[in-house]
Parts: sequence; C-alpha cells; structure tokens
Amino acid sequence: MNRTHAAVVGDSVWGMLAARRARALGIGLLSGDGGESERACAGALRVSRGSADMLKRIDGVAARA
Repeated sequence: MNRTHAAVVGDSVWGMLAARRARALGIGLLSGDGGESERACAGALRVSRGSADMLKRIDGVAARA
C-alpha cells in the first residue's frame, strides 16, 4: 500500500483543525489571528513567523512525514 503525505499551511487555528481532520501535517503561520500556543494546541507540527521562516525550515517537516 502506498502512503501519501500532505501538509496544510494555515494562519489560523481553523486551518490547523482542518489539517488534523484531513490527517495532514499542520504548519502554522503567525500572520493571522492568535499566537503560537493556540496553533500548537490546535495541532500544528511547527509554527513559523512567516513564509520566509517556514521555507528555511521546511526540510524538517518533510522528515516527520
């Protein structure tokens, strides 16, 4: 059986909850409402301060898949 992995990038708690429901990795961005702890509690694997920060550390997310 092949296994496919997906990541959801979102800037809200709702995006992280949607990732969890879809059984995808959640990557939170701090460009929306709320803070790092809210996204982490909602299931974010990692929370980045913006898209440039996320891209610098994207390899670490792939290792978790």
